[in-house]
Amino acid sequence: MQLTDEGKGLAEKAKSLAGERKVSGGTVKGVGAALVTEKGRIFTGVSLNLWCGIGFCAEHAAIADMVSHSSETRIKIIVAHCGERIMYPCGRCRELMELIDRENREITEVIVSENEKVLLKELLPGEWMH
Repeated sequence: MQLTDEGKGLAEKAKSLAGERKVSGGTVKGVGAALVTEKGRIFTGVSLNLWCGIGFCAEHAAIADMVSHSSETRIKIIVAHCGERIMYPCGRCRELMELIDRENREITEVIVSENEKVLLKELLPGEWMH
């Protein structure tokens, strides 16, 4: 699917959040993520890459922002940006999107490049939940 102006704006928002910075225990903000909910609210997050495997992905942070500040769980569009490129979500992030709301499998558009988005179900293996 082609990106809409809404998707391009969301990608720019994610890009503006990224800018890796060293902290005493590793790095933060290597990746920025932004999502828009089914109701049109925008939530954001950044990655934390800390020693001992402590930390999380920017998509996790954006989803945590969503559930912390709203009652929404349905993601319309999500994007992660690292440096000068849009990146695919890792497997853990893909699963989180589905686990937070099963409908996301069918409705969430994941931006995977400057010109393309795919439905979350295209990035997940067969369903394992009943």
